[in-house]
Amino acid sequence: MSDVREYLTEVEYPCERAELLRRAAAKGAGDDVIGHLGKLPEQRYENVDAVHRLLGEDIDPHS
Repeated sequence: MSDVREYLTEVEYPCERAELLRRAAAKGAGDDVIGHLGKLPEQRYENVDAVHRLLGEDIDPHS
């Protein structure tokens, strides 16, 4: 899977899950990235690290 961070560079935190999905889609994220972000709980995210903590092992920054 692609590194989700590359698709969230323009996100202004804090934000909701819907904003993460909009920004990732606008940056051309594939279905794999959108699918992982779509599994996140509906809540406010303070920063990209919060997103990565919840995605856990689904993220491989070296792929």
